[in-house]
Amino acid sequence: MGVQEAPYSLRLGHEAMQKIRVLAAKDKRSINMQLCLAVETYLEQYEKEHGKIPVESEE
Repeated sequence: MGVQEAPYSLRLGHEAMQKIRVLAAKDKRSINMQLCLAVETYLEQYEKEHGKIPVESEE
């Protein structure tokens, strides 16, 4: 996962949060880890369809 960024407060609707809870419990993950996996999966899929997302280097 790399270096952790500063915490970010995420606001989700009630139904979306309930669905995340169900998936996290099903896969024995924390809600945070389930959300991280969802974001990483989305980014991978986006890059497959649209190409690499350019970001500034941390060096």
